[in-house]
Amino acid sequence: AGETAKVEVKNGAIGVTEVSFNVPATVYGAWVQVATKDSLPSSVSSFEGKVYRNLEISKGQALAKEGSFTDATVKFKVEKVWLAEKQLTKEAVALHHYVGGKWTELSTSVGEDDGTYVHYSAKTPGFSYFVIGEKSGASGAVAAAPEAEVVPVEAHAEQPAAEEAPAEEQA
Repeated sequence: AGETAKVEVKNGAIGVTEVSFNVPATVYGAWVQVATKDSLPSSVSSFEGKVYRNLEISKGQALAKEGSFTDATVKFKVEKVWLAEKQLTKEAVALHHYVGGKWTELSTSVGEDDGTYVHYSAKTPGFSYFVIGEKSGASGAVAAAPEAEVVPVEAHAEQPAAEEAPAEEQA
């Protein structure tokens, strides 16, 4: 009772590094399992946005009762290469929890940048399906600018023989 349980996830490919939660009363046989999912079940509505990892965090029967745990936190990491490929800033990533038939963006804190990964932490009210991915609304702000830039670049690439293209760039 009153202790914080921590489950460290050693498999770096999963993305989650730790799941922790408090137990207000003594619990026996409590367990939490973290697994990546290539795809989410058809009963789960699709996530709108860029996805780094689909996850399922499940819990044992000892934690199934309402109020059996509190202050659950999921720590995770995202490869900086992925952020660059998807043109996302480190602040544009969040943990999303599937609950009540919809995706809920959890309050996510940006942690350290170790050179390869950016580390994050998010509080969750429960365990089920999760997506580590793009924050809601980040897509419009971040992706709109690169798309606008790509069109002129392609237009210039198609017109290298035309005299106007280099002249326009010099003007």
